[in-house]
Amino acid sequence: MQPDLLKGIKVVDFTTYAAAPCSMRLLADWGADVIKVESFSGDPMRGFGVNLAQTPYTEEENPVWEYENGNKRGIAVDLKTEKGMELMHRLLSEADVFVSNVRAAALEKLGLTYEQLHEKYPKLVVGVISGYGLYGKDAPRPGYDVVAFWAKGGSLVDMSPDGTAPVTAPYATGDHTVGLALASGILGGIIKAKNTGIGEKIVVSLYGTSIWANSMMIIGTQFGVEYPQSRYNPGNPLINSYKCKDGKWITLCVLAYERYWDSFCEIFGLSDIQNDPDYRSLKKVVADKEKLKHCCMRIEEQFILNDREYWAEKLTAADIPFERTLQWKDISTDQQAIDNNYVTEFKMKSGNSFMLPMTPVQFGGQEAIDSAPAPLLGQHTLEVAKELGYSDEEMAQMIKDGVIKQHQ
Repeated sequence: MQPDLLKGIKVVDFTTYAAAPCSMRLLADWGADVIKVESFSGDPMRGFGVNLAQTPYTEEENPVWEYENGNKRGIAVDLKTEKGMELMHRLLSEADVFVSNVRAAALEKLGLTYEQLHEKYPKLVVGVISGYGLYGKDAPRPGYDVVAFWAKGGSLVDMSPDGTAPVTAPYATGDHTVGLALASGILGGIIKAKNTGIGEKIVVSLYGTSIWANSMMIIGTQFGVEYPQSRYNPGNPLINSYKCKDGKWITLCVLAYERYWDSFCEIFGLSDIQNDPDYRSLKKVVADKEKLKHCCMRIEEQFILNDREYWAEKLTAADIPFERTLQWKDISTDQQAIDNNYVTEFKMKSGNSFMLPMTPVQFGGQEAIDSAPAPLLGQHTLEVAKELGYSDEEMAQMIKDGVIKQHQ
């Protein structure tokens, strides 16, 4: 299935790494013609697999590259040349959207800021991703999700076990959250341009999106909530993780504490605290740190008596919100993910396959969106140049002069 929601929309993707490219992957999945513009050395994300142990990053097998850049076309252009910049402007003259995560000073030097482009192409929607925002002392600094989203956003320390070092940040989680924000803003910009003939500047940052994503905790800390939190000092003992006899974990998320308290206690044999008014009320139990700790420990003592599947059956029967606490290694074989096409088998150029995580928006139910292979460096350069009106002779000369590169 290939949705046609954005059919006829042309996007110039002048981006690197993950946050902006994944956002453009969304637009490509939704039917836009996304043309990724790279230098001759290519987007550094092509080699990111080296950071992920044994994950391959060759032209024949590059799972990370496939995820971030599938369904796009790719060209390689030297924008430091006059002819290269001429090609870029031919692209922009036909485009509806231009997106970049190049730092502001470099973008201005190339003449590709929103202000510079708006004069020439007033209908163009321009998307900008930064690390820390456009203003303030941190604005010029390089920003990646590990530092700008996770570290500055508070999560590395406040999600760590109490008294230990900051957790190791997962790669690209912040990037993909920002990508969703950028894609939604661009859709709004496209609608505005269609209705008014005037484009828009869409601005998102890793730091700003982290603040939005962590808003509950940021609000709570202003009213006395302290982080990091021990497992024995949660905001709710029924929103916590507990270890089972087989060493596996279950995570509870019982927001309606009082509603489920009796049935929960009956499942876990907590008759000693079930009818105690200090435990029946969430407000009372969290107000007394010793009782809160005791409540968590009593639940812990009961969970460890049986294996995870035993408790999963009991909790499911009682309609109590919970989940088996999985690891990332479990997801590619999780039947629920497979049944809903959240992961799907993808055959690489080598012929080998892996389970490709899919973008999260679906159309028409659970049908999987087609995933065309991500472009090799310069794979579509001549194809796109010909669409822009360049003759075979002109393209041959541009290759000879080092203006463009076509993958061989």
